[in-house]
Amino acid sequence: MPDITASQVSLDHRAAVPAEEDPGSVQAVITRGWNAYLLQVVLVKNGETRMLVGKEVTSYAVAETVARVFAATHGVSWDKVEVVLK
Repeated sequence: MPDITASQVSLDHRAAVPAEEDPGSVQAVITRGWNAYLLQVVLVKNGETRMLVGKEVTSYAVAETVARVFAATHGVSWDKVEVVLK
């Protein structure tokens, strides 16, 4: 096989470098109801939204605790989670 220099290789034949994958973002949406709070933990990745947790709890503190535990068990640091209170 003959030696090939870099100038002889066109861009079309070079290995494509994969684009960096979108790491996504996590939101904890806490909605206050009449007698309870609704917690929704949502993953937004590549423009798509997926609800990961949907849970009714008795207080804001419980909602935040559930969101913190979910984030910790999935390797997401709490400072990366956006908390939205409605």
